[in-house]
This record gives sequence, C-alpha cells and structure tokens, in this order.
Amino acid sequence: MKDRGLAYEVGMVIAVRRKAKGLTQAQVAEIMGVEKETISRMENGVISPTLPRLQQIAEILECSPSDLFRTGPASIADHAQSIGEMIQDLPANERTLVVNFVSEVVKVFKARGVACGEEDEAAR
Repeated sequence: MKDRGLAYEVGMVIAVRRKAKGLTQAQVAEIMGVEKETISRMENGVISPTLPRLQQIAEILECSPSDLFRTGPASIADHAQSIGEMIQDLPANERTLVVNFVSEVVKVFKARGVACGEEDEAAR
C-alpha cells in the first residue's frame, strides 16, 4: 500500500482515539474553537495540525502528543485501557456484563484456535 504520509497517519490515530473517547468531530471542534470541517480535514490528512493544536488535541483525548504519532500495532495494555475508558461511565452492573461478554468471546476464540490447531495437525 502506498505511504499516505505522516499527516494521514496522525489523523487516523486522532480519529481512533476520538471515537474511543465517544467524542464526535463536532464536539472536539467546539472544545478547540474550530469548525468541524477542520477536525475532519485533520483526521483525513488533508491538513496537518500545528504543534499547539496537537497539544490541544492530546489534552482533549487525554494522551500525550507523542501518542498521536504511534501508528504501529497497539499493545494489549493499550487495548485494555481503551476498553476501560469506553466502559468507565457505565453503571457497575453494565461494566460487569461487558467484561463477562468479552470473557466469553475470548473463550470461543481460544476454543476455535485449539480446534483449528488440531485440524492443522491432522492434515499434516
């Protein structure tokens, strides 16, 4: 795939983090005092945010500015933190439901992985 450039990569990270926080482009724009279109253009890599804007975005998304440049695969801790942030405002019983649901999904994937592994061994 063709390299789309740093502005595009940073924009994608901003979009993912914004969505994980449950914020719309319009909400971020309002907080920053810019038009929604400006946020859209940043997220799509059409324009590059200035350093002060990157700092402002990082504060809104509760991360460091350097986190906005991390385009590689997220660690398990990053995923866990994102999930935690998404469910933190839910009532305790609903958070428990989400955790139980994720646990069941993991069990299904693990069982499927073991079954696939067994099938692969049998095919050899």
